[in-house]
Amino acid sequence: MSGSAGAADRRTQLGTLPTDEIATLLEAMDKGVPWRVALRDLPLPVAARKPDWFTNESKAAFYLELPTPGNELVVDVGAGAGVIAGALTRRFQRVVALDGDPTWCRFMRRRFAEDGVIVDVVEHSGFDLPLPATSADLIVLNGVLEWVASDDDPIRRDSNPRDVQIEFLRSMLRVLRQRGRIAIAIENRFHFENFRGSRPHGEPAYAAILPRRIGDRLSRATLGVPYRTWIYGARGYERLLRSAGFADVQVFAALPDYHQPRAAVPLSDAAAIRARVGPRGGVKGRVFDVLARIGAIGHLVHSFYISAERR
Repeated sequence: MSGSAGAADRRTQLGTLPTDEIATLLEAMDKGVPWRVALRDLPLPVAARKPDWFTNESKAAFYLELPTPGNELVVDVGAGAGVIAGALTRRFQRVVALDGDPTWCRFMRRRFAEDGVIVDVVEHSGFDLPLPATSADLIVLNGVLEWVASDDDPIRRDSNPRDVQIEFLRSMLRVLRQRGRIAIAIENRFHFENFRGSRPHGEPAYAAILPRRIGDRLSRATLGVPYRTWIYGARGYERLLRSAGFADVQVFAALPDYHQPRAAVPLSDAAAIRARVGPRGGVKGRVFDVLARIGAIGHLVHSFYISAERR
């Protein structure tokens, strides 16, 4: 969750966490209620369904295992509730949790103080990271890249979303050390459920898989807003990162998805992916079996983990 407060507010309206629930949580913490107790006991309809967003440290497992040139500095851009940033302190000497939403930043500061975890919380946009060039070993974008073009910034709101994403990625590249890595968790445009009308980020059904211009027209006609939360298939992400200047792009299937990850599997490992993806038996099961045999099933998963390197 990065970018301006306006973009952060848009994200909370489209399936993350409502701003009023975060505010309610903070009010209880101001009265001395520990954040874990408040999360458990308060009537927070959305947060109650998604406690793992606050507590599931397995979300950091992929990032903790990546090879990096050192363990000095990691930056979690769009850190949100701080669960990943907190877990990254197990490996890195300094962890920066950056978010453009002041409410989330306030929550993280209180959370880390309660937990006794040292994390630098920075309220700032990801487009111009307030860090020295070539200083970071790893930058994490967990559920962030798809949102950067929906920012309310008047300079970028009329730009092509892919161009905005490339600009954002280049700002990450500037901060990375040589051989430093960027690590991304993000949805797959060609997830099989999207062909059945799934709406990954609140856009109209099928907008994600339609040609971009048609998806945009559909969104404007039905929601009154442009379609700017662009996601891609595996090859699209590779091209995007290479266009931004990254090398050694590697794409993994996040299984079952990056929200509740249990494994990161190479897309070529069709057997491992089939074991976790799709129904068993029946016509649908046989279809998925065929997709696995021809090596296509990895390109239909819900989401990806991606890493790339600065050379």
